[in-house]
Amino acid sequence: MIGWKTEFVLSTTRYLVKRKSLFHLLRIYEWWLSKKFSVPNLPQTSYQLTIRMIRELYSRTRPVIWASLFFPCEFIHAAGAIPFYPEIAAGLVAALGFPHIPLEKAEQNWYSQDLCSYHRAGVGMSLLELFPRPDLLLATTSICRGTTAFFQTLADIWKVPCYLVDVPFESSPEALRYVKDQLTVIASDIQSRFGSRFDWEKSFTLSNETVRIIQQIGELRKQRDILLHPPTKNLDYLPYYFQFLGSPSSLLFFKKLRQHLRESREQNTLSHRLIWLHLKPFYTNRLTALLKEYGCGVVFDEFGSIFWEPLDSENPLESLAKKICSSQNFTIPEQRITKILRWCKEYQADGVIQFNQWGCRQSQGMNYLLKKSLQQKGYPLLLLDGDHLDKRFYSEEQLRTRIEAFHELMEGL
Repeated sequence: MIGWKTEFVLSTTRYLVKRKSLFHLLRIYEWWLSKKFSVPNLPQTSYQLTIRMIRELYSRTRPVIWASLFFPCEFIHAAGAIPFYPEIAAGLVAALGFPHIPLEKAEQNWYSQDLCSYHRAGVGMSLLELFPRPDLLLATTSICRGTTAFFQTLADIWKVPCYLVDVPFESSPEALRYVKDQLTVIASDIQSRFGSRFDWEKSFTLSNETVRIIQQIGELRKQRDILLHPPTKNLDYLPYYFQFLGSPSSLLFFKKLRQHLRESREQNTLSHRLIWLHLKPFYTNRLTALLKEYGCGVVFDEFGSIFWEPLDSENPLESLAKKICSSQNFTIPEQRITKILRWCKEYQADGVIQFNQWGCRQSQGMNYLLKKSLQQKGYPLLLLDGDHLDKRFYSEEQLRTRIEAFHELMEGL
């Protein structure tokens, strides 16, 4: 239960996040940061962009649109709105050290621990009124079917409209038209609701240019003397792959990341190269330290992959519909496994790790097929069970035992 001291802090914080004028003052802090770090490195750039995002979201100078992870943010940037991805923000809450507060709030309101902790945390933060208030909600049914109920719940809490894009499982011209027609309705409503005009050219140009740099970063990571430290670090950059993509912020960040990798070549002391599937625990834990201790580096991350074709501003809604439909490849076993095997070969991987998020059915259902296919090609697979946000499911001893056994298996190949 939340104690009175915590409740006092929450009440005070809730009062402050509703004061738009306070967040306008962050401009002064941003100005000071730009003077202090006139040529910022990668972490400084990320910090500055995060501060700017917080100011924009809570000062509400433009409409705020919440979206599910695989709703393309280029659509929101083109509309002139500010995108907010509650699932990504829930990871930030965990990294800051207080995911238990929104999780407990959700559980007090009959949200079972069996549900995905990203959704529980998003509901909890909404009930606590600590997330920035949305003007509109946008979601797709691709990847995660739990998203439907999650966003309908958020719409009920915040009393705002919610648009759900139903994405067929199969890939066909009919499925593409079906998704495009839904996006057409949403775009028309946003134009009339906010009086905005979509700037597809700017958003798509920024997105395509950023994707080219991400692909160049991928080529750099194929080189044996270039690794991101610590292992799984790239998963901390999810906002730039999703929430910021199609904006100058994402382009700036990945330019900095490319520069960072080019300039930070060092003697590679890690003996095993890994492909990482799904996400990771974002609370304080020993996972990355254990990977490094056993000589394991992550050379590619599934959620950092580019799964769509370049966006076409001449046919914007059809192009975005293709991107949405392409995301279903994460859940189609044959297509997902084919991609993973290709990554293993291209990145000279020695093994694969998938972190099975408690309450998530997105990829666990194909674990048998995945393990069998990888073993046939000589790639060992480690399936780690746990939770990305809820530390109650974390056991360092069990984690060490599993990683040690996996390391011994790779050493024996």
